[in-house]
Amino acid sequence: MYLKDNFLLSLNNLPLGGKYLMKSFKQFQDDLNKIKGKTIAIVYIFEGDNSSGLSHFFIWKSDILTKWMNAVQDLHCLPLIIDVRTFVDKAINNTLPHIDYVLNMNSGTYALSSMALVPATCSVIGVPCIPCDAVSIVTGENKLFSNLIANSIGLNIPKNLNSDEENGIFRPINLGNSMGVKRGLNKNSSAGIYQEFIKGYDITTPIAYNAIEQKMELLPTVMYIPKHKDLNWFNGEREKITRNEHTFKIVNLDSKTQRRYLELVNTLSIKTFCRIDARVKCLESNIYHNETNNTTTFKDIYFIEINVMPTIRENNNFTFSFNSISTDHPLYPCINIQKDLFGSIDLHKFLLASSMMSLTKTMY
Repeated sequence: MYLKDNFLLSLNNLPLGGKYLMKSFKQFQDDLNKIKGKTIAIVYIFEGDNSSGLSHFFIWKSDILTKWMNAVQDLHCLPLIIDVRTFVDKAINNTLPHIDYVLNMNSGTYALSSMALVPATCSVIGVPCIPCDAVSIVTGENKLFSNLIANSIGLNIPKNLNSDEENGIFRPINLGNSMGVKRGLNKNSSAGIYQEFIKGYDITTPIAYNAIEQKMELLPTVMYIPKHKDLNWFNGEREKITRNEHTFKIVNLDSKTQRRYLELVNTLSIKTFCRIDARVKCLESNIYHNETNNTTTFKDIYFIEINVMPTIRENNNFTFSFNSISTDHPLYPCINIQKDLFGSIDLHKFLLASSMMSLTKTMY
């Protein structure tokens, strides 16, 4: 299948230049065709398995698993659905059927090392794992480590507080989905970081692989606007369950923060997709409520965490960002070509195809 004529004619107007860009687009199209027919193992955590090391505070259920399975089939690939325990057992005993990629759905285990079990196993058997390897999980999902790394590359980090200081916010080191995040600190708090609470708004920036330009790319940044314009509001555990106390808004991330984000992603060797959460310091509650003020400033952005295994589901922040991509965004040509080749495109399909092409480039 060839690109539509009007789309081809527009290539000469893009920054990379005509001949080189035509070659890049043709290579991208060839790479998309090459992923057809591949076998993708979707490795999930069985909800009834609460044995030592696999106990979990959160798992991705059938609504999320089904979306990924549909994406595999829509890309003309073959899905193999298998639970973590069976996958590891068969890998050790060399009884796995042929697989080309693994999609790691082992989320929300209390032990961070157990979250790295699937990609570590993939490393042993030589199969690329989506979205990331074991090292990225252990370093990125550990909030202490990720804060230290973010600080080392120049991102603003909330000030660490002593246990007797008030008005801070506590975040468990290894838990995700805002589990255990709370204002203040008490004697029962588990291992975590206790930092200054930044009054303002939460923002999150999805990042994905640009298979045409062969580099990681920032998607539009999403700001959480609380219904009551409360600068003390944050997207905590309860808020993520109800999901009705805020609206989303796209804001422009300043160029300095963009560069630092990409440096962090490269430092953690993330090659497929992820998401960075931050806090924007605000002195006035209505500063981002009008259309004229849509750009953040570096000095006001405070890194919170990086999610190397972000939840991808309908109507969440990642999807809102993806659906907000405009025609002048660097990822738009990738989306457009995928749509032309496969007939339709959604976030799951886009991320899966892009990840497969990225990891193929990395391996070879």
